[in-house]
Amino acid sequence: MTAPFFNFAKETFRIERIDFYPPIPRHKHSCYELFFIVGGSGTFYIDCQSYDIQKNTLFLVSPERIHGWEQTHNLQAYLLKFDLSIFPEKSFSDHLSIFHFDTVNVQENEFKSIENILSTLLEEYQATRSFKECTILNLLNILLIYVKRTLPAAPSSFTTNTLFVQLNDLMQQNNYQLTPTTYYAKKLKTSVKLLNQAIKEITGLNSSEYIRSKTMLEAKRLLKYDTMTCNEIADHLGFVDPAYFSRFFKREVGIAAKHFRTATDEKYNF
Repeated sequence: MTAPFFNFAKETFRIERIDFYPPIPRHKHSCYELFFIVGGSGTFYIDCQSYDIQKNTLFLVSPERIHGWEQTHNLQAYLLKFDLSIFPEKSFSDHLSIFHFDTVNVQENEFKSIENILSTLLEEYQATRSFKECTILNLLNILLIYVKRTLPAAPSSFTTNTLFVQLNDLMQQNNYQLTPTTYYAKKLKTSVKLLNQAIKEITGLNSSEYIRSKTMLEAKRLLKYDTMTCNEIADHLGFVDPAYFSRFFKREVGIAAKHFRTATDEKYNF
């Protein structure tokens, strides 16, 4: 089963307050999404992971990530979507490193600040006022900074965040193929040492480990949501030898690729 793809082309920014929402089948977008849970319960899915929906939780979904939610009860939340074209300057991409984290539990003292910004964003989005776009952009920038402050990792420099965001963009363009760090360092016009330092600072992994983890995540996504054969997936991810892909997947995940596909088919009834 291939997850449905919804293009976010009509507008570059959208926000809504959810006071009741039915289950949403797993799908993907071309935009960034932020879900801020105010109350209720349920299960939120991002790619191959499931998370409990509970108050004071943020879910951060970057483009192309497959997501949805089920078994919701009294769900209350803010749903915000935006794409990169809303930012007039590349410097704003510094804040997008937060989308490396699927979910963040917000402390009570931070909860109100984020909720207030989202409430003001919603009011501005629904109103017809002068300087509306400028106001939304500035409020969104403040929101992303507030979210960044909630993250467990230590604050990162602008250069570190920029390298991290650019690396993820390149990996996506490269279909998450298993590619040497030297290739990306050359593309980013930086050294392997600096790239390693940047990735380590944000993720705790070195560049090779992080690239490998993203390749495996893409392999899981394709096995779970796509109809490509294991050999086709191996080729798509840059493995010349399908047998090597099979060994690699089993070493990284713990089970064979075909068994992973069967297990998820049975579990999710696809």
